[in-house]
Formats: sequence, structure tokens, C-alpha cells
Amino acid sequence: MLDLNSSFIWIFFLIWLLYLILNRIFFKPINEIITARETKISADSNRQESMVAEIETRTRAIEAQLSQARKEAQQIKEGLLKNGEEIRSKTVTSAKEQAVRVLDENMSQLESEIVAAENTLEMQISVFSDKIKQAYL
Repeated sequence: MLDLNSSFIWIFFLIWLLYLILNRIFFKPINEIITARETKISADSNRQESMVAEIETRTRAIEAQLSQARKEAQQIKEGLLKNGEEIRSKTVTSAKEQAVRVLDENMSQLESEIVAAENTLEMQISVFSDKIKQAYL
């Protein structure tokens, strides 16, 4: 049969003693460190996910504000363009009316100058014709 000698029992006992000592001194602290590290990684991962969700929420809010600001800016721009177009139209109309008035004034002044020049020419023609008559007569 199987013969168990005392050295086998001592080796078995020493291996168990070594296992308990290593477990107490080496394996248990390493397991605690690994567990603490996994806990910290899990907590950091959860914190990261919550921060990412918060960033996405804030980003959507900022994008909504930006979109609203762009719409308002577009409306203001359109209003200013419309106002500028109205001012330009009024200015052009006013300038045309003023040009017509100036043209009418200049035309009436030219007509009066033409009449005066015609009268002067008629007088000069009369004077020259009288001189020509006297010179030939």
C-alpha cells in the first residue's frame, strides 16, 4: 500500500504554512491594491461618463443659443437692409426731385437769358442795319 512517511506530512504542512504566510503578506495586499484600483477606475469611468453627458447637454444648450442668436442677427440684418433700402429710395427720390427743380430753374434762367440775348441781338442788328443804311446812303 501507500506508505506515508513523515517528510511528506512536513512538506505538506510547510507548503500550507508558506501559502498562509504568502497570502497574508503578499497576496492579500496585492488583492487589496487591485480591488482599490478597480474601484477607482470604475468611479473615474462613471465620473467621466457623467462629465461627458454634462458636456453634451451644455453643448446642445450653447448650440441652441447660437442658433437663436444667428436667427436674431439675420432678422436684424434684414431689418437694417430694408431700412437702408428705404433710405436709399427716399434719397434717390429726393435727389431726382431736386435735380428736376434745378433743371427747371436753369431752364427758366436760360430762357430768360435767351430772350435777353435775342433782344440784345435785335438791338445790335438794328444798330448795324442803321449803320449799313447810312453807309450806303
